[in-house]
Amino acid sequence: MKTVYYFTADWCQPCKRTRPIVEELNREQKEAGFQIIDVDDNQELVKSFGIQAVPTFILINNGEEIGRIIGGQTKENLEKFIYG
Repeated sequence: MKTVYYFTADWCQPCKRTRPIVEELNREQKEAGFQIIDVDDNQELVKSFGIQAVPTFILINNGEEIGRIIGGQTKENLEKFIYG
């Protein structure tokens, strides 16, 4: 199963617009799950993944990063990101 790490922050306006899309996809998708990560509460993960902007989406498959996109996204863009 693929996992999408969604790096976000409460103060980030694009994150606020994107979060409902992430939550909807998380309910709908069976082949991928989302992990919502607040950058202010998870500095070690932020550093280990080299996060420089939010929102950032990192696609993980079998423990390996296979994709990354930065910025607010539409539902369609996220589906393409996850499923190609």
